[in-house]
Amino acid sequence: MDAATAVGEELAWLERFTPATREAAAGLPSLAGERLLVTCHLDVKMVPMFAGLVGAGAEVWACAANPATTRDAVAAHLAGLGVRVAARAGDGPERHAALLRAAIEAGPTLLSEMGADATVATGGRLPGVAGALEATGTGIKRLRGLDLAWPVFNWDEVPIKQGLHNRHLVGLMGLTTFLQVTGVSVYGRRVLVVGYGPVGRGIADAARAFGAVVEVCDLDPAARLAAGHLGFPATGRLADALARAEVVFTATGRDGAVGAADLAACPDGVFLANLGHSNAELPVAELRAAVAERPRPHVEVCRLGGRTRYLLAGGAMLNLAAGPGDPFDTFDLVTALMLEATGWLATEGRTWPPGVHLLPAAVTGKVARLVAGG
Repeated sequence: MDAATAVGEELAWLERFTPATREAAAGLPSLAGERLLVTCHLDVKMVPMFAGLVGAGAEVWACAANPATTRDAVAAHLAGLGVRVAARAGDGPERHAALLRAAIEAGPTLLSEMGADATVATGGRLPGVAGALEATGTGIKRLRGLDLAWPVFNWDEVPIKQGLHNRHLVGLMGLTTFLQVTGVSVYGRRVLVVGYGPVGRGIADAARAFGAVVEVCDLDPAARLAAGHLGFPATGRLADALARAEVVFTATGRDGAVGAADLAACPDGVFLANLGHSNAELPVAELRAAVAERPRPHVEVCRLGGRTRYLLAGGAMLNLAAGPGDPFDTFDLVTALMLEATGWLATEGRTWPPGVHLLPAAVTGKVARLVAGG
């Protein structure tokens, strides 16, 4: 079966389990005249969202939020729908940046981002942009200090996304992907979760459910207190925690969460995986410069200082770069929310003042009703 046929069959199955997305797409206002730049993971689950935008009359440009999570067959399918997309899996930094510049130069009127790349690249001052959506905690952090010329609506922190995708599904799918990629369990293993925000909490819960002995490392004493109340030993001293770890998951959303110098503290045979937005939470350059073998897809054996470290998915988001991401039915909430938020942004949202705002409850409540019924 060729890749295009496989995507078509996958979409046919996906559509059975995404009724809220279909309903949100059908309810979009006319987007004729809008030029929408979307930076997201170019995964099959995003296709119904793009189809809804194109069907509402928008001109749509798509850029990869992360080249490690791009599927070429999905990008080709999107191009067939009329989306302007040239991203390919594994695009290098220069090509990735060039594609973003080209999309920016097309003159978008609305932005829908995962990571705030276009907003940051333009300093938040691109003429013609009326408003934006931001889906990630990393992106919201990157917007701090920018003198924004348009309103940006933060939907990463709305309860229905934090409470489902961030809090539970990233961790659950990260652990199942770990099992599939490595072929080994976490049963009885000492698992360290670096970063105890909503994603980190989900990782810790999932790892414990799979039989791991879990420890948390976070610089925030309030986060450590929360972890302790759920029975997870917690510390702010990364080197001490790494010395005890057999598996490390990062989930901070910031570069350098574990630095190159920190690797010396890791025991021989440690697994290193990332579930945060940034590909640089782990010291990927140093690890990949020491790759000795690649025994399985998405597993690199790195020899450093006489010790072995197993780097998973090249330090990219394990659940998406090496796994399927969220299940189709639960991701229905995410794509329905993106469509509903885009329709609102194109109408009422663009009238709001510049700056970062939480996506209003009226929008998220409508999506909750679409998904839950009633």
